[in-house]
Amino acid sequence: MLKYRKIVNEKTRECEIGIGTNEDFYKSIGMELGEVEQSYDGRWFEEGYAPAKPEPSVEELSAQKRSERDAMLRATDVYMLSDFPISDEERELYKQYRQYLRDLPTAEGFPEVEVMSFEEWSQWIGA
Repeated sequence: MLKYRKIVNEKTRECEIGIGTNEDFYKSIGMELGEVEQSYDGRWFEEGYAPAKPEPSVEELSAQKRSERDAMLRATDVYMLSDFPISDEERELYKQYRQYLRDLPTAEGFPEVEVMSFEEWSQWIGA
């Protein structure tokens, strides 16, 4: 992307950029027209120097998977209410699904596992 830029770190090639159209102003503060790219964290670099997004740590990935799992548990809370209008068979399936969700952190390969939705899980078990 072509923008007015000023390199502020010669080692990393990080830049300050101009976002308006006042070319005379940018030139007066030492900026020059050049190719830049934005990194994953919002900083600007000379094209070809933006750092790649680091892989999440095992702890970060575990927390993310637990968060996904917790959201699915909350979404199925209603099915556990005794007066929710579903059959006993459906309620039993939801109980089994919720057990699957609670067991995920101990599953082989965790945290690099897929957190299945109820629909995906029920197809997977053949229900």
